[in-house]
Amino acid sequence: MILDRVQEVIRDRRHRSRMSEASYWDARVRTRAGHARSVWHSQAFSEVWNTRQMQVLDAALAETIGSARARRILDVGCGTGRITRELASRGADAVGVDFSEAAITAARDEGCEPGQSISYAVGNVADPPLPFDAASFDAVVAVGCLAVACTDLPALERALAEMGRVAKPGAPVILLEPIHSSRLLGRVLKARVGDWLDAASRAGLHSTNRRGMGFVPARLALSSFDLPAWFVSPVFRAGELALDSLPVSRLADYTLLSFVRSGARP
Repeated sequence: MILDRVQEVIRDRRHRSRMSEASYWDARVRTRAGHARSVWHSQAFSEVWNTRQMQVLDAALAETIGSARARRILDVGCGTGRITRELASRGADAVGVDFSEAAITAARDEGCEPGQSISYAVGNVADPPLPFDAASFDAVVAVGCLAVACTDLPALERALAEMGRVAKPGAPVILLEPIHSSRLLGRVLKARVGDWLDAASRAGLHSTNRRGMGFVPARLALSSFDLPAWFVSPVFRAGELALDSLPVSRLADYTLLSFVRSGARP
């Protein structure tokens, strides 16, 4: 069991370039279960990771639009709908879009709670346009999407411009992405935070906020293997507390970047 997981992790790392292809995610959705379809192998780690990501997103939304309630929010690269459902649970009119048809089918099959508003569509932000009208969302978010969907900086610039197109004037465009140029931590797109900020500027977006999450030593140690929740949760929380006490640094696996369209600052 452990050997099989080790081989699976190594295989994923060696073939990261495939993550930019919809067929990779189609196969992953069909062959894995739970969070492993679109997040980490470890279910216990994925639970605490999801909670932390939503804390960071909630704070970013609070700083920009005040609350997700009654807001139309687009989740770009939604996968099986993890973040989309969280937004809907906060009262948003949540819309998810992804280039994997299998992921969208799985997201739809998950459904939603009574009174919640969720819809999904197939679309590739790295190969626009998305199937939405211009200026049709109160906020646009991407969580762990662009770093795998975009193979180079021109593709990132196109994706950011498209996210800006579908956002209303003054609406935030919020990224929570694994931004790295290293061989160890980089995903498909290996670039520095400064490269992302430059691409956003060229796409007509103005930076408003930046912070980190995901203490790298804890993430690397906990995410791949099925360790018990009683161990994973306190170790992960300790890592996040350590990260929060530091300035934004390379010890953050994910970086939050918030933007608005230039000329439409809040």
